[in-house]
Amino acid sequence: MEISEVKVRNEFFVSALFVESTITDYLSEKLNIKDSINSELLGNHDNALSFSDKIYALMESENLSIIDKSKLSVFREIHLEFIRNSGAYSLEESFTSDDSNDDFLLILYPQNDYLPREEKLTNACYQLIGEVSELVSDYTNIPEVKMTKRNRFFN
Repeated sequence: MEISEVKVRNEFFVSALFVESTITDYLSEKLNIKDSINSELLGNHDNALSFSDKIYALMESENLSIIDKSKLSVFREIHLEFIRNSGAYSLEESFTSDDSNDDFLLILYPQNDYLPREEKLTNACYQLIGEVSELVSDYTNIPEVKMTKRNRFFN
């Protein structure tokens, strides 16, 4: 797998952590749960809601448009595909669902025809990551953390 493909998968997982944390905070506020980390429903317990369950809960609790629900749903499905296919040799091989999430991404985020398919998928994944992070932040009213400039410690 090329470096850019590894990076987009890593960014996807980091974004999924942000999305899950934001939805957890939102649900704990709505359900009046004081300690979401130790909560049987929202915490890290065997009986707690999964990442997918939390995405569904957000989709059901807010008046989201069909396209926004589709973006969240595809984000959830791609997250599962990346986990399931962690040993894939290319980004394209990670997309194995019958739902054709890769084709949906390229329809939702059209790319230049001259780009190779792997690069189109990489670009589309980054666009999905950005839009889903912003979407979740907007609907939960929890600010999205954006780094505008790299910190000197990361150089």
